[in-house]
Amino acid sequence: MAIFIGMRNLGIKIQILGLVLTFALIFTNCSRKQKLIEAIDEKMLQEAIEYGKSKAGLTMYEFTEPWSVYLGYDVGKGRAVYVTQFLQAAQLAKNAAEKNLKPDINIIRKVVASKSGTLNFLVTTYGNEPDVSRRIRAYLLYNDKKIEPVYSHFPPYGEFSRDYYQQVNGEVRFPAAGIPKNAIVNLCIEILPEKEKKKHEHHDDHEHRTLITVGKISPEHIVTQFTFDLSKYR
Repeated sequence: MAIFIGMRNLGIKIQILGLVLTFALIFTNCSRKQKLIEAIDEKMLQEAIEYGKSKAGLTMYEFTEPWSVYLGYDVGKGRAVYVTQFLQAAQLAKNAAEKNLKPDINIIRKVVASKSGTLNFLVTTYGNEPDVSRRIRAYLLYNDKKIEPVYSHFPPYGEFSRDYYQQVNGEVRFPAAGIPKNAIVNLCIEILPEKEKKKHEHHDDHEHRTLITVGKISPEHIVTQFTFDLSKYR
């Protein structure tokens, strides 16, 4: 009986310890989120909201122009946009104004805070093949250090554009820790070579043959760098 009671007490203690740890984790996560929200400059948010409202009606290309680097319309080239906290808040305010809505600063604050720990970029590049987006890799160079993204999204297929190019629109985010606000960084967009394609199965009237031919290989291994001086962007 004493053993049974002891085991029961031990089980209760374990359950209590589990609850304490659970509440501690919840409190820690809430504290972290609160710190992120508090870290956002309120004056900057207000200025961004007013800026976004004043730009209602502009195309996204026009609106993001001050935060973009354009390298031309060619395979592997294109445009990259550095999405700062200011730009993100301004865009949300612009979207609301275009719908005749009042920007909700609480929502804007939370959205901006959710990405405050990363450097965020939008990328538009071009390729020759519909599946070129599957061969795109992105990374950041800072002080000769290669930084891998914490988030990277490119669609499985590009969009057909003029001159028979495939346009690919993507988004990448990198950890901001250790990168000062006045740093010069290079956003690298790498297009890997297309693997060799095999075509076979050739028939004639008298015999069956299997022919292997090498299909079209994409131009070359392309690496494009978009250089951003972070100190120049609000």
